[in-house]
Amino acid sequence: MNFYKLKIKYKGTRYQGWQKQTHTVMTIQGQLEKALSVISKSDEIHSIGSGRTDSGVHALSQYVRVRIPLKIAADSLAKALNSILPPDIECLSCVDSSDEFHPTFGAKDKTYRYIFSLGKRNDALTADMITFLSRDLDIDKMKSACREFVGEHDFADFFTTGTKVSSTVRTIFECSIYEESPSGFLGSVYPEYLVFEVKGSGFLKQMVRLMVSTIWNIGEGKVTVEDLRAALTRPSGKKLAAVAPAQGLFLCEVNY
Repeated sequence: MNFYKLKIKYKGTRYQGWQKQTHTVMTIQGQLEKALSVISKSDEIHSIGSGRTDSGVHALSQYVRVRIPLKIAADSLAKALNSILPPDIECLSCVDSSDEFHPTFGAKDKTYRYIFSLGKRNDALTADMITFLSRDLDIDKMKSACREFVGEHDFADFFTTGTKVSSTVRTIFECSIYEESPSGFLGSVYPEYLVFEVKGSGFLKQMVRLMVSTIWNIGEGKVTVEDLRAALTRPSGKKLAAVAPAQGLFLCEVNY
């Protein structure tokens, strides 16, 4: 067997998340393994990703270790994949690897960004990449609240059940909100938007989306910074907000 390390990019709108499923091939991993099977002319395919993005979530930098029964030059494998994969999944790079590389457990940190825009409920062109909110939010209060997430905390109130985890403690290295305004022609396509950016040692299922929605509720005055601080120090099992929609979330960077 031969191992390769892929870096892939995808728009998650059409897919039921990263992880392959028995009832559909419309997952990122399912499409990737389908393409690898065609290239290697074998069903003996195995892949592991750096993170299990949910349905509708996008990635600019998802790392994958693949094992296939075919020896092929890494750059040739990347070209072959891009000739078969759907247009909303792209292999950005490919290098030789080994079974010692584990994309999930070997990651030192991951960065996610969540994109949202205020002032209207929808947008004809960008609604599958940005979450639109018609809510009156205090951005300065939200920026200040982001700092509460930094450090080592128990995020038991910021995840939904799924894959069993041994601990809900995670370390957040950076967390912030900032505004961006597209210019030129793209300024007429994309509205002004805000970015919630978080870098951490790892993330629980839907943790980032629950962090984002909690920050929204703080900005609207439904939740206080003291409530957030209490949830991080003394988890109660109660969520401070509903899970934010998937379409605004991007897996942006993974470091090893």
